[in-house]
Amino acid sequence: MRNRFLSSTIGLTAVITCSSVMLAQSGSKAGAANSKAAGAFDPHDLSGKWNRTSPFQTYSNVPGGANELQAYILGQESAPRKLNVPTAEAPFTPEGKAQFDKNIPSYGRRITAPVLGNDPQGNCDPWGVPRMLNGQVAGPHATIEIVQLPDRMFVFSQWHHDYRAIWADGRQLPKTDELEPKWNGYSVGRWEGNTFVVNSIGFDDRTWLDHNGYPHTEDMKLEERYRRVDANTLELVETLTDPKYYSKPWRSDTKTWKLDPVGGKDWDPQIYCVPSEEFKFNKLIRDGGAGKQP
Repeated sequence: MRNRFLSSTIGLTAVITCSSVMLAQSGSKAGAANSKAAGAFDPHDLSGKWNRTSPFQTYSNVPGGANELQAYILGQESAPRKLNVPTAEAPFTPEGKAQFDKNIPSYGRRITAPVLGNDPQGNCDPWGVPRMLNGQVAGPHATIEIVQLPDRMFVFSQWHHDYRAIWADGRQLPKTDELEPKWNGYSVGRWEGNTFVVNSIGFDDRTWLDHNGYPHTEDMKLEERYRRVDANTLELVETLTDPKYYSKPWRSDTKTWKLDPVGGKDWDPQIYCVPSEEFKFNKLIRDGGAGKQP
């Protein structure tokens, strides 16, 4: 009886001791993992799903570009807010301003019912680059996912199920007249220190720069500068050169993304922009629900 009691006691002590060691090891590993997740990161690794948090829906901080309803929609404010920040209009050429006036959006300070507008999105056309980077600042419209390989980088836009490839194998950009214009252009990237620099040409001029209808020509050149400033923050600054429409290179505001938490909600992969459904929705809802603001 006594021997059995001693055996049981010894066995229980061993289990407790073993469990304590395992818990201590697990705690150490968890602590190390949390420490790594909180602070350590590779500035040359941009991979991950990123949710944009910077407050402008436009290519740059132009009048009417602030998403004034963002905090209200997200339940962060009891009423819509306006952001007290300086704005500057695009450096248009006369031809660029004339084309801008022809583009009639369903967003921003020039909001118009889709039946009267000509936003390519109303036809389910691709957003293109850089509009996929300058979309709405709420929900899946503002989410990108970056997949990084040794020789290229893929940027996925959940809205429209679109993606672009950025070559990072040392190749140079071709000449503009060697390319057929494409929705997302042709892009190559390289590292300058901890900044990933992307240069692109060959854009289809049917796309807009953003929801407010800023135009570009097929000769637009775009530079994007990505920088991972900490484990959870990605920044982007864009600069376009398009002498026909803009009198000087036009720099964007700084776009900011936050790394999506594990278990974050994805855009439903079975939801598409389907032209037949979009036209019906416009007719029933949008066309009678919006008008030009004073």
